[in-house]
Amino acid sequence: MTRSFVLCADDYALSEGVSQTIVALASRGRLSAVSCMTCTPYWAQHAEWLKPLIGKVDIGLHVTLVDEVPLAAMPKTAPNGKLPSISALILRSHLGLIDLTEIKAEVTAQFTAFERVLGVAPSHVDGHLHAHILPGIRDIVLQRAAACNPRPWVRNVTEPWPSVRRRGIAIPKSIVLNVLGRALAKMPARTNDGFSGLYGLVGDENYPAMFEKFVDSDAQRLVVMCHPGSISPESVACAQSRANESAFFASDNFTEMLARKDLRLGRFDDL
Repeated sequence: MTRSFVLCADDYALSEGVSQTIVALASRGRLSAVSCMTCTPYWAQHAEWLKPLIGKVDIGLHVTLVDEVPLAAMPKTAPNGKLPSISALILRSHLGLIDLTEIKAEVTAQFTAFERVLGVAPSHVDGHLHAHILPGIRDIVLQRAAACNPRPWVRNVTEPWPSVRRRGIAIPKSIVLNVLGRALAKMPARTNDGFSGLYGLVGDENYPAMFEKFVDSDAQRLVVMCHPGSISPESVACAQSRANESAFFASDNFTEMLARKDLRLGRFDDL
């Protein structure tokens, strides 16, 4: 029996190379979902490239609370005009030292930027570097998502330990996400019950071999995260790994692997 899973490309609007690569793959049916960073200076322009894909792939919001310039005024969270690193945000959120009023204003601004430009609510919501799962932040994200019509899916980043152990990839990172994400996973939301796609993104990985393990899951609602992009003059983190992913998804090897495993790309509501 053919099984569906969501293949979601994160970081849309991070750079021109990332966005153009994602649009090209999605237009060929090689992705089923895209998550967008609406706080970057490229969002308004890059969103136009996505409009022909509305209704063909799921387009969601990649809530961004680290490293970028915020849309809202955040004198306490981003005193120098730039959002904190993920390590600082994790620490401050667990110590109760983040200003949740500022976080709520920024999350609201990012939802608004998405809806204003695309004219639709996001089909799903997740977080850049998984910041949406952190204490205080997760409540704000879930509340804002619940106000959307239709209600979007919210990414769960936890999964059963046997699945993590069987995959054998990025086990420490998976354990950390399981610990950090447990609270969100227990909260009421439309969400996935399987999550994969984590790895080191250092550029020398055998991505096709890893991807076969990413889709080896017993989950009924599996989301596989990916980060396709291109090597370009733009300074984008993990450029070689992004290019490696793109080459695989564009190849016959990818479609042949799906056929061999009796898998197909599905949208969130297919789950």
